[in-house]
Amino acid sequence: MLQQALHDPLVAELMGSHTRVSALLTVHDEGLRTLSASKHFRQLLGHSSNGQALLARYGQTITDNLQSALSEGSGWTGSVRIQAQWVSLRLLPWNGLGLLEETPLQPKTEPATPSAAVGLDFPPAVGTLVLHLNDQGIILGASESLGVFMGQESSELKGVDALNLVYRSDAGQFKRLLDQVKYRTTASEGAFRMRNADNQVLLLDWTAAGDGNDIILVGRQSQHHVEAALLQSEERINSILESMSDAFFAIDLHGHISYVNAKGAELLGKPAQLLLGRVLWDRAPQMKKTQLFHTINQAKGSLQPETFQWQNPQDEVWYQIKAYPSQDLISVFFTDISTIKRSENNMRHQAMHDTLTGLPNRLALSQVLDELLNTQAVTQMNMGLLFIDLDGFKAVNDTLGHDKGDELLIAVSKRLKGVVRNSDIVARLSGDEFVITLPYIPGHEAAFNVGRKVVDAVSKRPYELADKAIYIGASVGVALYPEDAQDVESLLKHADIAMYQAKQAGKNTVRMFHSAMSTSLQTKVNLENELHHAIVHDRMELHYQPRMNPQGKVCAVEALARLRNTQGDLVAPLHFIPIAEETGLIIAMGAQVLKKACEWIGQLNTELSEPIGLSVNVSGIQLLDGHLTQTVADVLRDTGFPPHLLELELTETVLMQNHESVHEDLVTLHNMGVHLSIDDFGTGYSSLSMLHKLPVQSIKLDRSFVCELPNTPDSVIITRTVLAMATALGLGVVAEGVETDEQRDFLIDSGVQELQGFGLAKPMTDTDLQAFLKAQNIPGKLGLHLLAGPAPTQPSGQALGAGIGQVVLDAKPN
Repeated sequence: MLQQALHDPLVAELMGSHTRVSALLTVHDEGLRTLSASKHFRQLLGHSSNGQALLARYGQTITDNLQSALSEGSGWTGSVRIQAQWVSLRLLPWNGLGLLEETPLQPKTEPATPSAAVGLDFPPAVGTLVLHLNDQGIILGASESLGVFMGQESSELKGVDALNLVYRSDAGQFKRLLDQVKYRTTASEGAFRMRNADNQVLLLDWTAAGDGNDIILVGRQSQHHVEAALLQSEERINSILESMSDAFFAIDLHGHISYVNAKGAELLGKPAQLLLGRVLWDRAPQMKKTQLFHTINQAKGSLQPETFQWQNPQDEVWYQIKAYPSQDLISVFFTDISTIKRSENNMRHQAMHDTLTGLPNRLALSQVLDELLNTQAVTQMNMGLLFIDLDGFKAVNDTLGHDKGDELLIAVSKRLKGVVRNSDIVARLSGDEFVITLPYIPGHEAAFNVGRKVVDAVSKRPYELADKAIYIGASVGVALYPEDAQDVESLLKHADIAMYQAKQAGKNTVRMFHSAMSTSLQTKVNLENELHHAIVHDRMELHYQPRMNPQGKVCAVEALARLRNTQGDLVAPLHFIPIAEETGLIIAMGAQVLKKACEWIGQLNTELSEPIGLSVNVSGIQLLDGHLTQTVADVLRDTGFPPHLLELELTETVLMQNHESVHEDLVTLHNMGVHLSIDDFGTGYSSLSMLHKLPVQSIKLDRSFVCELPNTPDSVIITRTVLAMATALGLGVVAEGVETDEQRDFLIDSGVQELQGFGLAKPMTDTDLQAFLKAQNIPGKLGLHLLAGPAPTQPSGQALGAGIGQVVLDAKPN
């Protein structure tokens, strides 16, 4: 390293000089050591190379500063007094070594020129200054020399606060000097600077004396003091600049480098000694091709600070560059903002991307679509948009947990990216909803084919989750720009509508948008709003259909929910029940229906000689929600309705598919005393083993079998088989959908315990049911006559067999 240093032209010149005081230093055994020195320096050190010689020459403080700077690989400047003479020291870093140069400071006899580095302007010597002040610092008199410095007659200074003439940062020293002699007769000494209207600064040593009222200040200008102050100021500024993490250099108006700190030299790629005094653009020509060249010229012309950001192509470091111009210098600071830029980029990425899958999110998708719809190439062709919703994802989340659900979403996102082009964008909107953009696509057929690829990619191969092979599907809706929509919002909306139609068509399929879908969706949305409003404002109505025993006695009623819209028209359950289940409103509606029915039938039973039972349908959504048992318990507690009179009708298909997950709730309901029944029995796939394990007390024979009795042999066989099976298992049987005398007689002869249907009584309002039950209060044998035909005319003028009051169709006539 030493040989390499000695071959450097600059080092060789300094080391070979007979007049310059310079040396190459290193840190050795935690001390300074001289590796090489100029002849004159060797003479001054006594030809010693150890650290003691340097310590003896410069003292402990200077030696420590040199060693610290050299250890950190940075430069250092300072001054020291050696044998009554002040010398300037400058240490330059050079490949792990330090190049030290010592320069004597000569006393100045000529007016000091402006110092570009520190911006100070020292005036010529003015001799001795005298100030006569009162105890508040107001000038009572001043010497002519002070007037000369201030550029006015000394008499004009009378009455002026002397503090106004003191250099701003020395105000504290001035005040302390006055306080030391105020109301005292002893003298005191200090130093502070004065400034005139030309912004010239004069540094003086002051002697102050007081007599208890007035204060006399005598100032003497010391050339040594001025020189020392200048060096101290330069040293302080240089120390600050060298310790900065910012790269800094100052150039004059012709581009010459007046100063550069260590970081600045590192940025420019050359040692500071090879840069000082040279033209920046010659030493760092790569900088001339950047915005820096333009910005410095702009700052030079406007004399206004300029700020911009720049990435160095050599190391890709981001800098914020600030250029501060003055009349003769431009100071340039380079602040490393790479960490901030990375943080900004990360925040921007997080704001625009889904944290789970890394796909663009809704915000990013909207921006991309805005750009695409304003691209001429896209507007001249079609752009397709695929809206994708996963089929069966909720079941995976519910059964395997959200962690596995997240794994599934990540796997799906990878498959989706595998079926699209580089120009296409796959985004995740929320949950299990994804969107794919298809710019530059020919038309409907091409977009539909991509939709089919998406369905196949998602559904044809299983996903390995929790050691299980899981299959899911995808419902895909497709909309085209500009045919189906002319803006981003409408395009997303119409693709979403088409996706919903794919769901309605059986899932795991593709549907193209067409205008009729919007009308259908609006009808659905209106109905959903009606349903929500009815539930919130407790407007759901209940109708009741009686169930009778073979003797014609009403033994129970089935509560049926009815929705009346804001126009006063009844909406068929066939229309609003699926929407209630799809939106989850069925939970609140079911609880409301159960409570209303228990309250009213409970009150009605207090008026009857023999109480009747209440049957309420339970949706599969309610059964799987997990809160059914608590809802039933709360309703029974609040209404006081007897549990043994309440029957819950459970759908066969949902019950058999989820028997393990709902078995505990069914047992709890059974233990509460609630009667459980399987509705629509025979339409699902009940097995005897499952049926035997479930705590149910009865089954309802589906009307699809009853309607063909007694003339269809298959229906006869199925009905008698079901009855025999129910008898063997100890289950009661209710036949629904009874409409004719023949059906009624066959079922009674076959041993059915209860019958229900339009042929016996249609659903009716609570008022009509109350009148119906009162009219039914007749001896048992007359009940047979009731089932056989019209009963005696009631006050309402209607036959009992046909029911009374308003006739309302149920979702499935019973």
